[in-house]
Amino acid sequence: MPNNNDTQMMGDRHHFPTTSWNLVQSARNVEVLDSLIKIYWKPLYFFVRRNGYNNETAKDIVQSFLTTLLERDAFSRADPARGRFRTFLLAALKNFLKDCSKAESRLKRGGDQPLFSLDFVSGESEYTMDAGKEDPPETVLNRAWAKSLWKHSLLELQGEPAHLEAFRLYLADADYAAICGRTGLSESAAKSAVHRMRGQLRDIIVGHIQETVTNEEDLKAEVAEFMSLLS
Repeated sequence: MPNNNDTQMMGDRHHFPTTSWNLVQSARNVEVLDSLIKIYWKPLYFFVRRNGYNNETAKDIVQSFLTTLLERDAFSRADPARGRFRTFLLAALKNFLKDCSKAESRLKRGGDQPLFSLDFVSGESEYTMDAGKEDPPETVLNRAWAKSLWKHSLLELQGEPAHLEAFRLYLADADYAAICGRTGLSESAAKSAVHRMRGQLRDIIVGHIQETVTNEEDLKAEVAEFMSLLS
């Protein structure tokens, strides 16, 4: 997670070309869906758990929900004019949960071969750590989205091992003396590496958010909410 000095991680760069939900609306197969699912499955799982379902049932519901969206080609038919992608997912999930009997029939139809390989063990562990907070399901979903996007984006960072390690230590609040001692970098090289990694991380995060908005105003709002949810 970002430290207190990183509340401005996204900087003041607000002008980005938008893509009109291009990734969302092209998500017609499991391969294309991979990036979306990696970021959004855990917030969906947290939401279901917060609504009172036990972890085993929640796992089945999330798997079945995502499978149903894919089967119905719901991603490509989603209307971006109706709001942000998280709003679309949340509305679809709420409708899915309304009729438990239908949900159960879908679960049975799915059998023992889930379409998506999701790490529900880590998901449940993270949910348990977050469960003590008395927040409504929507807040839990949004906070989980921000954390998931942050972690997913960190995994996409590319660079020299020493530079990546310097940035990891920086995010863990290590001072530059400690960073230099651990990485063998000079202070100027460590600072330069951290600066480049911050810029790369910002671009990765904005790139993911950009794929689910339709205009610059929505992009600014999503970036601002992302940072506020991490603070």
